[in-house]
Amino acid sequence: MGARQYRWIVLAGLGLACVAVIVWLFLPRPVPVELALAFRGPIAESVADQGAARVREAYVVAAPVSGRLHRIELHVGDPVSAGSTVVARIDPAADLLDPRARSQAQAAVAAATAVIAAAEAERDRLAAEALRAESALARTRTLAGKGFAARQSLDDAEAAARAARAAVRSAAAAIGARRAEMQSARAALLGPESDGGRMVEVRAPASGRVTRVLQESVRMVPMGAPLIEISDQGGLEAAIEFLSQDAVRIREGMSAEIFDWGGPDAIAAIVRRVEPQGFTKVSALGVEEQRVLVLLQFTGAPAKWASLAPAYRVWGRVYLRRDPSVLKIPLGALVRADGGWAVFRAQNGRARLIPIRVGAMTDREAEVLAGLASGDPVVLFPSDRVTDGVRVRARPDT
Repeated sequence: MGARQYRWIVLAGLGLACVAVIVWLFLPRPVPVELALAFRGPIAESVADQGAARVREAYVVAAPVSGRLHRIELHVGDPVSAGSTVVARIDPAADLLDPRARSQAQAAVAAATAVIAAAEAERDRLAAEALRAESALARTRTLAGKGFAARQSLDDAEAAARAARAAVRSAAAAIGARRAEMQSARAALLGPESDGGRMVEVRAPASGRVTRVLQESVRMVPMGAPLIEISDQGGLEAAIEFLSQDAVRIREGMSAEIFDWGGPDAIAAIVRRVEPQGFTKVSALGVEEQRVLVLLQFTGAPAKWASLAPAYRVWGRVYLRRDPSVLKIPLGALVRADGGWAVFRAQNGRARLIPIRVGAMTDREAEVLAGLASGDPVVLFPSDRVTDGVRVRARPDT
């Protein structure tokens, strides 16, 4: 082989090497991505919003007679006992019971009697409903134990039974309030001619704490003037202002919880009522929103929320649906495509855009109804470099 031929062979080899280097430099490299696997597990679909704690049953004590009110010594936060704590003292006026006032007092007694009868009838009806709910719960538990009833059915039966028991307790409290009104109405018939003009002592109609003192100093008060407000702290509930599009999915008896209220643990609750009338509220950004008040009744031991008081800010969450086993992926894997949801599935070293059908979504995960199988790897938080068909490789830390 001559020197000239050898030189051409060396130059050809160097040229091929340069071409190979240039081709290698311009070849698209795989995009490093973070991967996660689709897996099966429990999911809970819920809605949450902000509200405030409030007393379910508040009692405003009114003056049973017209006269001179002594100074009320109770202050906000003082405890009172039903039937024993004297909340106010009144010296009856001499002209308390003229014929017109007596007729009005007698009519008030008759009206209070009718209201008590109606409240007792409502309590009996709710007790019957509670008995039926307990029977349904027992049947559902038996069927669930034998595998003939779904867990969701058992949860619904338990929620219905709790709501029925709460309704019976509410009816009993309402009867107590109506009976206190009856005592107030009867006290109005006690004029100076019957008690010798002695001072009238007004006692607390229910146990609890004083939340407002409406008349504190000495003054003349007419019959029916509000004097003091008493609230039962054990009957606290939360009034949560949900957006109307969330409230339409909430039903009475659904499981709920109170969180981010300042205590160490969430407070279990159930939906007591979804008010039928919405209202307009302007958000912090100046946007008008239609909201609905949803009342969440606390359940469990009152000691868990002993430090909570009326008008305290709370957050409420209502569970719309719970499923123990669904196919789900991290929320960061979802991307928008053609007006729907899709994911980039890693397949043979390339990213493939796969349309999927999404069900329930939480703040971290999304339920996949169709489009993926358990164990499929999907790209998390895909960048603008990740497109359909692009080569990808998993980062070492995933």
